[in-house]
Amino acid sequence: MPGTADTSEDAKRVSGKPVLLYTFPSSSSFIQRDLDALNAHFDVRAHELLKGPRWLLPIRLLAQLIWALANRMWERDVICHFSGYHAVLPTLLAKRSFVILAGSDCASIPAIGYGDHTRRMKGWASRYAAEHATRLLPVHASLIARNARYSTTVPEKQGIAAFSPGLKTPFTVVPYGFDGETWYPAVGAQRDPALFVCVCGPAAPGNRVHHVKGIDLIVRLAGLLPNARFLLVGLADVHAYTGAPPNLQTVGRVSGNELRAILSEASFYIQPSLSEGMPNALCEAMLCGCVPVVSDVASMPDIVGACGAVLLHEDAALAAKACEKLLALSTGEREAISLQCRERIATTYAMATRVKGLLDALQRDMSAAPR
Repeated sequence: MPGTADTSEDAKRVSGKPVLLYTFPSSSSFIQRDLDALNAHFDVRAHELLKGPRWLLPIRLLAQLIWALANRMWERDVICHFSGYHAVLPTLLAKRSFVILAGSDCASIPAIGYGDHTRRMKGWASRYAAEHATRLLPVHASLIARNARYSTTVPEKQGIAAFSPGLKTPFTVVPYGFDGETWYPAVGAQRDPALFVCVCGPAAPGNRVHHVKGIDLIVRLAGLLPNARFLLVGLADVHAYTGAPPNLQTVGRVSGNELRAILSEASFYIQPSLSEGMPNALCEAMLCGCVPVVSDVASMPDIVGACGAVLLHEDAALAAKACEKLLALSTGEREAISLQCRERIATTYAMATRVKGLLDALQRDMSAAPR
């Protein structure tokens, strides 16, 4: 690809494609989607910084340096998924560096200890990489700057610009992309007209995930709506919420196929988060036909559009009213909105659109002076 090609003979001998380096803190499904898609255009060489105790960070950064030297990073372009520790070296050394802003790297909620910028060194690393990158690639414009008004728990000024005054790095919004052939309603599945699902990972009462995903509000909702059912998916401990109302149930970690089956049987997907980037589970649920209920946070109102309910404030009573309106929909009305949900994600946030956005962003900076 013009502007990103490595002309070295060894790269050409290996694959005939230009080399692209790609680094990230820890693997996930959305990072793997990027790697798979970009492999069609580049010889992608990936490096995972890996999570671990803080005292191991220097060793992990040393391993990244060895990888960078072995791959002659100074001759090549690097994509860093998230800003942070793993993105500092590429912004110092790479020919060009592109930082994907995606969530916690642009947030700070001190009350619950969430976000890179609640920690001095991690916040510094996220700011430094953002300030010195060739270009930022936020998955939504709100990751650059937004006014958070949904919850009083969250300081109003959020987005990387709130923590890096005077930020001048150019940016291009490149939303995540999703595969409608992977996420779709299971054939023959019967939807429960009263079932709300939330994929919340390792939430447990009082922990950081519990707070940031708004699980406390869902627990209160379950008490206010005894005729509805609420299902939390992905918990590390399925017994964590045994004291919750009886219409709130939990499921542990599930495979992609198992999650698709669960979403195909639910009528609604609920995500009242305090902070997000562009939540994959929400988009996957909509592809599976779930009608969404989300907080007015970051990308979520844009994702939902007119296809669901947006909660303007963190208020269980107001959320209950919004859910009651959805529960009162006729079967035909609910099925029509379900189809609209799938169509919205399939057309607006297709994976092909994301790949084109990434390729265009790389090509746009082909004339940028090497560092």
